[in-house]
Amino acid sequence: MPAVRSGPGYREVVLDRPGRRNVIDAELLTGLLAAVRDAEADPGCRVLVLSAEGPDFCAGMDLAAPVDPAAVADDVPYWTLLRSLSTSELVTVAVVDGAATAGGVGLAAACDLVLAGDAATFRLTEALFGLLPAMALPFVARRTGEQRAFAATLTARTWTAAEALEAGLADRAGASAAQLLRPLLVELRRLERPAVAALKRYREAAFGWPAELGRTAGRAFAERLAAPEVRQRIAVLRQAVTA
Repeated sequence: MPAVRSGPGYREVVLDRPGRRNVIDAELLTGLLAAVRDAEADPGCRVLVLSAEGPDFCAGMDLAAPVDPAAVADDVPYWTLLRSLSTSELVTVAVVDGAATAGGVGLAAACDLVLAGDAATFRLTEALFGLLPAMALPFVARRTGEQRAFAATLTARTWTAAEALEAGLADRAGASAAQLLRPLLVELRRLERPAVAALKRYREAAFGWPAELGRTAGRAFAERLAAPEVRQRIAVLRQAVTA
C-alpha cells in the first residue's frame, strides 16, 4: 500500500517502493484507488497529491510479474484509476521529480495538474515491447494533442521537464516539483470543493470520451499482450529480472 500523508486541505499519496521503481501492480492499483476514495470521503480534503520516492516516479506496469491477457481484457483497474484521478471532485496533482515511464506517464497525465522537476522525464515505451499504451494514450493526448502523443509512442522519445511543459504534458516546471507544490496548494485554497466538482463535471460533459473507451482500451492492450512475439519479449525480461 502506498504511504499517505495529510496536511491542511490535502492528502499526499506517496509511491514508496523505489527499489521496484514504483511499478504498477495489483497491490499498487488497489492501494491508490482506496486512497482516492478515502480522500474523497474526507470533507476537509480539497486536493489529492500523487508523489513518489526514489529516482523513478513510476516505471509503468510490472511486466516481470505474470499477467493474464484474458483478465486484462475483462477487468481494467488501471483505467479505473486514471478515470478516478481525472473525474474526482478533488483537485488531483502529480508531483514528478523522477522518471515517468509507460503507464507512469498515464498516471501523471490523468491528474488535473502536473508539476515537473528538473529530474523529471516522460517516456512512452510500450511499443518497444510490441505493446500499446492503450489506456494511458487518451490521457496523454488530451494534454499534448493527438499527433504529439502518437509520435511520442512511435519513437519512444524522452520528454524532459522543459519539453513536457512546452508540450502541455506538465503544467509547471522548476528545479524541484516538490518545491512547486506548496505555492500551488496555497493557490488552491481559494477554490471550494463544490466548484471544482462542478467544473470537472462540465469538462466531462463538454470534452468527455465514450463510456466504452475503457473496455476498448483494455481489449486492445490484451490483444497485444497475448501476441506470441510480445510474450517472448516479456519472458526474456522476466529471465533477466530473476537472474
